[in-house]
Amino acid sequence: MGVKLTTWLDGYVEANGIKLHYYRTGGDKPQVVLNHGIADDGLCWTHLVRELESDFDVIMLDARGHGLSESGRGDYLPESRATDVAEAVEKLGLEKPVIGGHSMGADTSIYLAGMYPDLPRAIFMEDPPVPMPGQPMFGGEMGKMNENGLKMMMRAMKLIKTMPRFIGKIVAKKLMPGYPDDEIDPWLDSKKRFSNDLIDTMRDADSNMIQPQFSVLKKITVPALLIMGDRDAGAIVSKAAAEKMHKSLPDLRVVHLTGASHDIRRTRFEGYVEALKNFLGEVYE
Repeated sequence: MGVKLTTWLDGYVEANGIKLHYYRTGGDKPQVVLNHGIADDGLCWTHLVRELESDFDVIMLDARGHGLSESGRGDYLPESRATDVAEAVEKLGLEKPVIGGHSMGADTSIYLAGMYPDLPRAIFMEDPPVPMPGQPMFGGEMGKMNENGLKMMMRAMKLIKTMPRFIGKIVAKKLMPGYPDDEIDPWLDSKKRFSNDLIDTMRDADSNMIQPQFSVLKKITVPALLIMGDRDAGAIVSKAAAEKMHKSLPDLRVVHLTGASHDIRRTRFEGYVEALKNFLGEVYE
């Protein structure tokens, strides 16, 4: 069985024609909205949220086609995902929350801040899909393979989705050695829940579906935090890409966590928490 969190609120909100599911820690506290990566879901933030919930009202959305939310019905474009989150923020009555995410969720947050500049107080990005032009999406071993990294990932996720859970847990522990159970269990559960429509759509997708253009960053007017890892360890954002992001987005803080993979918070958790809490403390001052 996966992790159950009976003290957290959960519910649904109609946003952009999609029934979106969310979890929420609640309380009269500064608000933080978290957007997960592709094939994850809201509960994949569990380990981090336990560090944040005493000081923040944290809202964890299940993106369209993920978790308990409705399918995107073939539409997983960043503009649609950004509008989902924007309308969810309004329907939930949130007041200028900090909005951030990992990978696809960072992409969503970038587009939201570009399309709805007055909505967020600030944004943060955990290894967003912003490689330098001409680079493979991922660094490390995956980047050396002569194949679209996104499509490879979706094939692997489909395999984990269909295998018995006990085998999936063995695979997960091999893929993520040393990760705590409140990372492993939600990650594995999320692979059982994401929509087959997502698999079918992404299988035929151009990688630009989750690759924001630098021009979008130029539209962002709020403070932003980039947490980046190392390309050699499998991260997406390189030092050159981070420098180019900073030129497009002058009000950008960059924290580089040495040795971190694409899953930065899972491989350099303490450094990640410190960077994020410092940023949240600054923008909520």
